[in-house]
Amino acid sequence: MHEIYAFLMAIAVILIAAKLFGEIAVRFGQSAIVGELLAGVIIGPSVFGFVSETHVLSSIAELGAIILLFEVGLSSDIKEFAKAGGWAAAVAFVGVFLPYISGYYVFLYFGFSTTQAIFAGAVLTATSVGITARVFMDLKRIETQEAKIVLGAAVIDDVIGLVILAVVLKLVSGGTVTAGTIAHVSGMAVLFLILSVGAGLLIAPTLFRFISKMKQEQVIFVMAVAFCLIISALASKVGLAPIVGAFAAGLVLSSTNYKAEIRNGVKPLYVFFVPVFFVLMGTQVDLSVFNPFIESNRMILLLTAILFIVAFIGKAVAGFVVLKKGINKLLVGVSMVPRGEVGLIFAGIGLKNGVFGSDDYSALVAVIMLTTFVTPFILKYLISKDMEKN
Repeated sequence: MHEIYAFLMAIAVILIAAKLFGEIAVRFGQSAIVGELLAGVIIGPSVFGFVSETHVLSSIAELGAIILLFEVGLSSDIKEFAKAGGWAAAVAFVGVFLPYISGYYVFLYFGFSTTQAIFAGAVLTATSVGITARVFMDLKRIETQEAKIVLGAAVIDDVIGLVILAVVLKLVSGGTVTAGTIAHVSGMAVLFLILSVGAGLLIAPTLFRFISKMKQEQVIFVMAVAFCLIISALASKVGLAPIVGAFAAGLVLSSTNYKAEIRNGVKPLYVFFVPVFFVLMGTQVDLSVFNPFIESNRMILLLTAILFIVAFIGKAVAGFVVLKKGINKLLVGVSMVPRGEVGLIFAGIGLKNGVFGSDDYSALVAVIMLTTFVTPFILKYLISKDMEKN
């Protein structure tokens, strides 16, 4: 009885804190994600200790990550992805390569293991285009060439990031760091995405036309979620992260005539499960490691500062590979800076698999929060200056 009481109270506290701090973040012009992370820090062991991770809460949070990537896939346009221009691909590849290499060598320089360095580099490759897209939409610039390049690059970035995640997960599960291992796991990840999306595109339209004839309420939404869970389970079965399957499932269903209905049905799940994921990620942050008056903490503070610099510059520079005239290259690059939810998923998986300790995990989460926090301000300034010129 006590376990049920503790579980129900923990969920209630998480949801209330997520909405309160999320509201504060939104009112200050930030993504609700920032508020949810801060909520986790405040109610977690680092401050008040109201909530700490349990196996059940961890499972709910993992389901939240799956729902999140399913929504990302649903929000993508597979046709736009297929015809994403060469500039978008170039921005994506440079925006993955530079942060990865930078994060890898920074971690090695600070004395971390090769596996930790590989995983840290992977965390820094992620891009959260949702935050950038919101800024473009608010300023009515979503139809600009810069916005189209960024959105195309972000989709490619997601796929590359998921492949990298598959590789590093294989490494932390006991594999060795060799070119052959990386090629094998990368091939498996790409093959899984191609086969699952390809087979899904062939099967899903017919399957969901049949399902639409069923008389029960919300049947299309329920079957869509079941489809997502099956593909996620299959991804896990072949040694990939379940979120790879969730993204593939969303991408497949985004091309059906039922996309809008599925997205509307997913919204209640999203607003319940996803904040649990972010808040629980926040509870893992140890604020004590950022106390500058403790000498042993200064290395972590320095690590955080350097990681933030390379994380920002690595993405910002990517915009300058666009040689097309009339494109604001700095705007394109800065738009790729926010790490947001995808970076947190990567960091959380690293923590869960014992790659990161609380110190280095806290540094990575701080970097993710900083990139998420500062980018909207810079983007609004750059877009406003661009609009003044025109």
